[in-house]
Amino acid sequence: MQLYLSSNGKSGLTDFMEGQELVIKKLIGRFSLKLFAAKDIRNYIGCKYFLVDVSCIEEQLDDFIVALQSMQMMLNVRIIPILSDMVNADAYIGRLVDIGVTDIVTADSMDGIRDELAECLSEDGMQKYKRPQESLMQDIALPEALIPKEIVKYRWDARNVKIAVAGTQRRSGVTVTAFNLAAWLIARGAFACYVETNTNRHLNWIVNIYDAEKDGEAYPVGCVDCYFTNELDKDYNFIIYDCGEIKEPPTIFREADIRLLCGSILPHEAKDYLQVLKACKNMNIHKLGLCVPKPLQEFCRESLSEDILIAEASHDLFENNINGHIYMPMVERYTEWHQVTAHLPRCSSIKGSRFRDLQE
Repeated sequence: MQLYLSSNGKSGLTDFMEGQELVIKKLIGRFSLKLFAAKDIRNYIGCKYFLVDVSCIEEQLDDFIVALQSMQMMLNVRIIPILSDMVNADAYIGRLVDIGVTDIVTADSMDGIRDELAECLSEDGMQKYKRPQESLMQDIALPEALIPKEIVKYRWDARNVKIAVAGTQRRSGVTVTAFNLAAWLIARGAFACYVETNTNRHLNWIVNIYDAEKDGEAYPVGCVDCYFTNELDKDYNFIIYDCGEIKEPPTIFREADIRLLCGSILPHEAKDYLQVLKACKNMNIHKLGLCVPKPLQEFCRESLSEDILIAEASHDLFENNINGHIYMPMVERYTEWHQVTAHLPRCSSIKGSRFRDLQE
């Protein structure tokens, strides 16, 4: 299916394709692409091509690009902007190419528009705006700011502080976030454990994969003591509860000292996040958005909540040096600011080891 957002003056540009196998859904008028991406695009999930007459879009260039990026996250669709008769077409072309949109119609004559549309709809698409592979590789080089830095150890004034981590959707990264938080705390000198308080049974799989042997009531996995129930046989600085997906806050989440809510905040999934926030009203919650592309972060915050924290992606349970900008403000009040700089081993490299007793 082909979806076409068009102004009145350009609604006939696709008429030459009528009668072909491709179904054309044409919407004529003036549109806010941000609102369309947030509310209506899910109705066109089967769309293969998205044609947009830029002259019918309310947003200016920056917001237009952000809205397109949001659509790229939601749909596997070829985006074809039509810039015909636009005086600032060159500015649009540069920004579009930067986000990987290279099927762009710029011709002014009807014959030229038809030829360019045909090329954009061809199997290989329009070629003249495609960038060399070498240029793309330069764009994705790891910035120096993201290179892991040395880890600082602290002295912790905390005993059995309860941290509840919950998600707004299934597979929203709750378990990885909970383990990462435990590993992050342990790497900085804290004594922390993980408790599974949901029915997903992820911990059973993790324990089997790592061949963890029971030690008292805990199963040490990497550097993290893991519990299947809330029956702990020792004290910790921090107890991290994996609440899984929630619709209403369970008792453990309500009674926790620190609450962390994580999930997708992209436009097509933000409704789930808002529903859980509503159910948790009047609670002090650290709101976390997972894996949000940088160009979409401001848009998602404006649409949902300005105080949402954006987390870097992690697929390693024992990643101990990521998202400190989120974790440190949560637990900073429990530090005694006795810092010892050290290059610590990765959490997973010291599997099964026991850690020091609690700081008195």
